[in-house]
Amino acid sequence: MASPVALKIDVDTHEGMRDGVPVLLDILEQHGLKATFCLSFGPDNAGKAIFRLFKDPAFLKKMLTTGAPSLYGWRTVLSGTLLPARPIASAFPELVRDIVNEGHECVVHAWDHRLWQDHLEEMSEAQIRAEFAKAFDEYEKILGNRPHAVAAPGWQATELSLEVEAGLGLDWASDLREGPPCFLRVRNQPLDLLQIPTTGPCIEEILAADIREKQEISDALLNALSAEPYPVLAVHAEVEGGMFSSFFNEFLPRLLSAHNGCITIGQMADGLLKQREKIPLRDFTRITLPGRAGTVASSA
Repeated sequence: MASPVALKIDVDTHEGMRDGVPVLLDILEQHGLKATFCLSFGPDNAGKAIFRLFKDPAFLKKMLTTGAPSLYGWRTVLSGTLLPARPIASAFPELVRDIVNEGHECVVHAWDHRLWQDHLEEMSEAQIRAEFAKAFDEYEKILGNRPHAVAAPGWQATELSLEVEAGLGLDWASDLREGPPCFLRVRNQPLDLLQIPTTGPCIEEILAADIREKQEISDALLNALSAEPYPVLAVHAEVEGGMFSSFFNEFLPRLLSAHNGCITIGQMADGLLKQREKIPLRDFTRITLPGRAGTVASSA
């Protein structure tokens, strides 16, 4: 039987937080599972993704093949442009506390998810620090303690953002795609922060490859995880907590039958750090992935 899978649930939008998170909490409770929830705390500017179309034609293809309006809803697609940006996790402090009270792990995903995902490379050190500070302050205001981990929006990172992040006193980060858990070397300097990558595709990337049948989606997810010694499955509140909630509920028993249970990323990190000397040091790079526009952070 394959290694335990860490469930990484990203919450990127107001409706994902409001509607998707309660659905996922119910599904996880039914199966007796715990997950890591990565929360965006600030404004839902999801609609500003439209501006990527002018810079990246591949992004339009992804939007069309995934059926973004039906997947995310028109309110989200227009959020922050024709319709006002609503707060994400900060609008639902009781729900954030419910996540933790039900035994799940809660970490910082972002303040302004769209800003980070689309404009990180243009941001100064002061702007990067400000994004972390706003999210961290809101997290502490709601939960009463500082966050212990982060997960970059859209798996976007730069040398500068990684250097800033490494100085925040965190236990781990999940900013990367593919490759093993590692410490990163950035600008020829090692960073003392464990990175635990997401392994394999998320549902949106599979849809972008024009795969629609549930059995094929399930197979694609499982096949990508099966050979990984430290598998991490990316789940999105807007997708598996929305249109694909029934699929996710039916998929979990199959996932559990193929793997030795599900854990949080924090549990995976705890086990890795007990053998810290075995964790490799790898160079930061960027890679392209099927079904995803642009590049993502990696050590692969």
